[in-house]
Amino acid sequence: MPMFIGLPHGVSLPRNLAEPDARHLVTVLARTYQWTGPLFGRAEVAAYLHDQQDHPDNASTLTLTDADWQRIRQTAAWRNLASTARRAVTAADTIGQALRQAGLRCAECDSPVTGPPTATWGLCPVCLNSANLAELQRRPCPAGDGETPHGWGDGTCTNCAMPAPVSRSRLTAVVTAA
Repeated sequence: MPMFIGLPHGVSLPRNLAEPDARHLVTVLARTYQWTGPLFGRAEVAAYLHDQQDHPDNASTLTLTDADWQRIRQTAAWRNLASTARRAVTAADTIGQALRQAGLRCAECDSPVTGPPTATWGLCPVCLNSANLAELQRRPCPAGDGETPHGWGDGTCTNCAMPAPVSRSRLTAVVTAA
């Protein structure tokens, strides 16, 4: 069954582009433009069937024929797969986590943060002013990938310049000199 694929004016794909080649094309584009997301297709269904072969209740060998793949593609579950994945990403707040880990949203109140993580430590001015330094030091380094701990050296984090523990437990905002 031929599928119509809408492309921008002047862009065309070979008429005989095979599914593995199309998958490779999408993968290269995603890597080039830093797109991320799950790619669900025939290969994932085949992998699922292969995993089911190890299940004790499946005595027969499961294979995915062209007719089987066509039937799967026509199901409501398959047509809704992309929107289901999108809802899961939204429910898990994955994009929000990425924004907070990148230091673009406050890790405490989720308000916008301006300035680099080395200046804000991932907090807005209000939250930074009331932050407990010991708690900030236990969090991942905001200048890293959101999971990497601080790299302490010479009394500060070598990545975000957060100071080492001192006798006072709160950061203090000081009015700039005129």
